Amino acid sequence: MKKQFDVSSHSAPQVAVENALAENALAESALAEHNAPSTRRQLPAEARPTRKRRGFTLLEMVVVIGVIAVLAALALGWFGQSREGARRVQCDVRLKAIALGLDAFRQEHGRFPTQLAKLRDDGYLTEPDALRCPSDALESSTGYEPFYAIRAPRDSSELPILVCPMHEATGNHGAQAFVGRYTTHSQASPAVLEASGGATVQHPGQKEAVAATANMPLRGGDRIRGSATIRFADGSTAVLQSGSDVTVLQSFIDGHAKAPLYTLVRQTLGDVTYRIHTGSKFDVVTPTATAGAHGTEFRIVVDSGSAGSTRLFVIEGKVSLATVKKSGFAPLGEWVEVDSLGNILGGLLP
Repeated sequence: MKKQFDVSSHSAPQVAVENALAENALAESALAEHNAPSTRRQLPAEARPTRKRRGFTLLEMVVVIGVIAVLAALALGWFGQSREGARRVQCDVRLKAIALGLDAFRQEHGRFPTQLAKLRDDGYLTEPDALRCPSDALESSTGYEPFYAIRAPRDSSELPILVCPMHEATGNHGAQAFVGRYTTHSQASPAVLEASGGATVQHPGQKEAVAATANMPLRGGDRIRGSATIRFADGSTAVLQSGSDVTVLQSFIDGHAKAPLYTLVRQTLGDVTYRIHTGSKFDVVTPTATAGAHGTEFRIVVDSGSAGSTRLFVIEGKVSLATVKKSGFAPLGEWVEVDSLGNILGGLLP
C-alpha cells in the first residue's frame, strides 16, 4: 500500500522557519523595487508647470500711493488744526491774564500803563512768555505790544484794549481783550489796499516787507509804510501820505452778525486822513493816545521829531481822544496835541 503524505507530520518549528524566510524574501523584493532607478521620464526644470505670481500694476500702484498721500495730508491737517487750536486757547488765557493785570495796575496807579512791558516789570505778570502769542514764531517780535490800545482810567468796559491777529490766517477769527477784563473771539474782516504809491507791506511773522500792490488784501497785523489808500470792509478809508507808518490791528464784527464793524489801526508815524463809515466803530492808536470815531472824518499827524507826539484835527463829526490820564471829545476844526507824556495841549470837550 502506497504511503500517503501527511502534512501534519511536519513539525511546527519547520513551518515557522519557512514563514520567516518567505516574509524576508518579500521585504527584500520591496526594498529592491524602491531603490531601483525610476523609469519615468524627468521633465526639464523650465518645462515644469509653475504657479504664476501676480504683482501690482502701474495703475494700482498709482492709486495706492494717491490714497496714502491723501490720508497723510488729512492726518497732517488734523494735527495742524489741533496744534493751532491749542495755541489759540493758550493765547486766550494769556489775554485774560493781561486784562486782569491791566485792571490791577489801573486800580493801584489810577491809570493804565503806557506799555504792556510795565506789567511784567512790576510783577503783575510772572510767566516768561506772558506778553507773546504762542502762534508768534518771529524771534524779533515784540509780542502783544503793538496791539495794545491806550485807554483812559474811566473808559467804558466795552472798549477793546488789546487784540491778537495771529490766528486770522487759520480761522478767520481774531482775539480781543476788553477793558472789562473779558476776552472774545470775533469774526475778522480783511481790508484792501486800494492804491499804493510805492508803499510796502509787512505781514505778521515775516521778517521782510513786500511791495504793495493794488487790491492786496490786508489782515490784522499787516504793516503798511509809505503812500497808500486802505479801504476797510465797511467802506471806511485811510489815506496815508508819504512817510506814513500804519498797522491794521484788526477789523472784527463787534457782537452778533449784524453788529457794526469795529476797526483798530496803529499809526506810529506820518500824516493820515480817516473817513469813517456811519455806524461803524474806528479807533486809531498812536504812541501817546487813542482816537475813537463814529461816522466822521479826521486827520492825525504823528511826528517822530517831537518824541512821538500826536496831533488830531477833526474835519467833520465827533472824535474822542483818550490818554492814560483822561479822555474827552476833540473840538471841531482845531488842532489838539498830546505830548509823549500823555499831556493834552489844547482843550477837550466833556
